[in-house]
Amino acid sequence: MFQYQVDGKLLEDIRLTENKGLALGNDKFKEQIALLTGQRKTQAKRGRKEGWCKLRDDE
Repeated sequence: MFQYQVDGKLLEDIRLTENKGLALGNDKFKEQIALLTGQRKTQAKRGRKEGWCKLRDDE
């Protein structure tokens, strides 16, 4: 597949970013990609935002 041996960590990073549709590179590169595409290319915090539910009146 590759002409040269690829480090296991690099290969894992490539797989992770490809599967999630993220950009692989430094922060400046990721910011530039986000500006050009209009889409965030970094991983966001998972789950609902804190304080997402409304409190009921009887509480």
